[in-house]
Amino acid sequence: MSSEALVLALSAVIRPTTAAAVLAMLATRHPQRLLAAYIAAGLAFSLAVGTLVVVLLQGVGGARSAAVRPYVDVILGVLALGYAIAVGLGWEPRRRSAGASTAPSWVQGRLQDLSPRGAAATGVITHLPGLIYLAALNAIVASARDPADGVLQVVVYNAIWFSTAFVALLLSLFRPNMPEEILAELGSWARRHRRAIVVVIFGALGVYLVVSGVLDLLGSPWTTLRMPGGTRLR
Repeated sequence: MSSEALVLALSAVIRPTTAAAVLAMLATRHPQRLLAAYIAAGLAFSLAVGTLVVVLLQGVGGARSAAVRPYVDVILGVLALGYAIAVGLGWEPRRRSAGASTAPSWVQGRLQDLSPRGAAATGVITHLPGLIYLAALNAIVASARDPADGVLQVVVYNAIWFSTAFVALLLSLFRPNMPEEILAELGSWARRHRRAIVVVIFGALGVYLVVSGVLDLLGSPWTTLRMPGGTRLR
């Protein structure tokens, strides 16, 4: 798997919206059904989007994809840096009230209906393609040997992305009280350090993508070294 996509997947494991959704489902009497619906619907949607993007871009041709990738890296990097700077300067997404949770209102609306259907809708909503997923797909397309390899990388990325929900589901079966306590502690820590986490993750991602894209556009020898099989050394 692309090392860049792997790092991006790990950076997306703990998200406030995902933690809020999983905690809400763990607090019910039958969390397993809700978590299963959440994972199944979210994973199906995310895999479908990722597979479609990878197959289409792989079909465009290796040379054209390689030519376009640096521009995509720079654009995504600038967006990531802009978001990190805005949050660092004090900007916060609008919330309905001062005491609202870290989950956006559209997620809170789904969590008010804790049925399998509501959980499934939340699984899709909390895994809509964002900046990190798009950057990961761009890295996967560049590193994949063929469409099948690209799809396999998409599956691995999503398995990591959904690992929080998977672990919560497994622990809810064997250690019913443990997952809620762990996620509650992680959620509390994430809320206290949310701004620093966002600035560090998106700032580092933005710098990496901009530098990587610019070096590719300039044709730096450092970016054109290749390992056997076509893997690019960075």
